[in-house]
Amino acid sequence: MYTPENYFWGCVAYILGVLMAAPFIWWATHRIPWYPLRAFFRMLSLALLLTPAFPYEGMTYLAPAWAIAAFELIKPTMEHGVRRVLIPIGFSFFVLYALNLCVWQLLKARAEKKALSDTGDEQEEGFVSS
Repeated sequence: MYTPENYFWGCVAYILGVLMAAPFIWWATHRIPWYPLRAFFRMLSLALLLTPAFPYEGMTYLAPAWAIAAFELIKPTMEHGVRRVLIPIGFSFFVLYALNLCVWQLLKARAEKKALSDTGDEQEEGFVSS
């Protein structure tokens, strides 16, 4: 039987592993031309890797939801085993993707506004000096 400290260090090691895999996920998806589609695959992979779930009802420890779903597909322990894990993954993906697109739109609007103000300042300076 594992102690709470064993589970804690296992969680730390798993999160560090996901953080080390994230640059490779970004590299693998950087050639996708349309940003919302690229963000879709990036956020889907992060949601799959980072969403935790309780392995069994009544347990207090968490495990990666994708691993629980894989075990439930191989040897089901309850009727709704895979569905109870896919719902948190879907929710995590939806939240991550929506936040990513909102931040992207804000940064895009700010960059466009700055580009317009920069070109406007250059034109105004040109008129003043001539």
